[in-house]
Amino acid sequence: MTAVAEAWTALEAEGRREPGWHVRRVHPAAPCEILAGLRRPDDIPGLLLEVPVDQVPPDLALPRSNGFIVETVLLGSGHAGTVRFSLALTDRSYGAVFTVLCEDVADAAAAASTPRLALRNWTGRLHIWQAFMARHGIGGLSDVAVTGLVGELIFLRDELAPRVGLGAAVAMWAGPSGEPNDFALPGGFVEIKATTRQAPELIDIANADQLDDSRGRILLGHVRLRMEGGATLPQLAADVRRQLAGEAPQSLADFEGRLLAAGYLAAHDDLYVRAFRRDRIELFDVTGAFPRLTRAGLEVGIRNCSYTIELAACVPFAVEPTVLDALTARSALG
Repeated sequence: MTAVAEAWTALEAEGRREPGWHVRRVHPAAPCEILAGLRRPDDIPGLLLEVPVDQVPPDLALPRSNGFIVETVLLGSGHAGTVRFSLALTDRSYGAVFTVLCEDVADAAAAASTPRLALRNWTGRLHIWQAFMARHGIGGLSDVAVTGLVGELIFLRDELAPRVGLGAAVAMWAGPSGEPNDFALPGGFVEIKATTRQAPELIDIANADQLDDSRGRILLGHVRLRMEGGATLPQLAADVRRQLAGEAPQSLADFEGRLLAAGYLAAHDDLYVRAFRRDRIELFDVTGAFPRLTRAGLEVGIRNCSYTIELAACVPFAVEPTVLDALTARSALG
């Protein structure tokens, strides 16, 4: 049980019913007060952050999402007062996710060196969770999404990391941040598609931007996976996490944030039991007559589209993995 969950359990056991927040301190070494709370009489769990008024940035943006709300109240008066930020559950169906959320944002705040940075870290993580809630809700990833994420992690670990280092490879993983392509390299972009079929014939393209090379050179990477032996999604994420801890520990938080933005939550690990083994990775240069749609080629009035291409039609554009050396060269030299 986590520190936040333990505090909620202890507060419940106290049995106090006075209206308002009943709180217990967590992370006592943090630069500001971080409190697990239980609000009476509606029995709502929450996480509270208390910061001096003069440590609250004027441009602070508070998120609001399915499942949680953030409210503020001034304790005391004037510049000598303290601002309490209350993160509260609004939908009990999100209860399990909310527990993980609270522990995550509490850890982020506790790692800061000042109250101002603690608040920045706290709200920054909440904005990531806001995006997660909007895109993924309370359920786990679909089988298609799991396959796609496994393909991206294998490409990151096996192809990018040996060329630029694991920390830099994580920084190049752009898809979870909402970018058109899965990876943004110094010299171009890589879009990853993963399949588990023995003889895949088709590849789905999500929108008109994915293979539009007007932004720069694009490689389409096809990761062929086998459903025998290998590792599950949680095992693969743990492997990358373990390597990062030894090679680039400063990138661990970044990696966890990108996993979350991609829809992966450790609380759902029991759902991800399928094991994948890399068969091979094929790369295709998206150029010239490569089969694709581009935004400039759409008829007037068409805002967006998704489409399917034949893998066989990509074969003439196949390139060797060494092409990645040139696309990552500037980062490798840096």
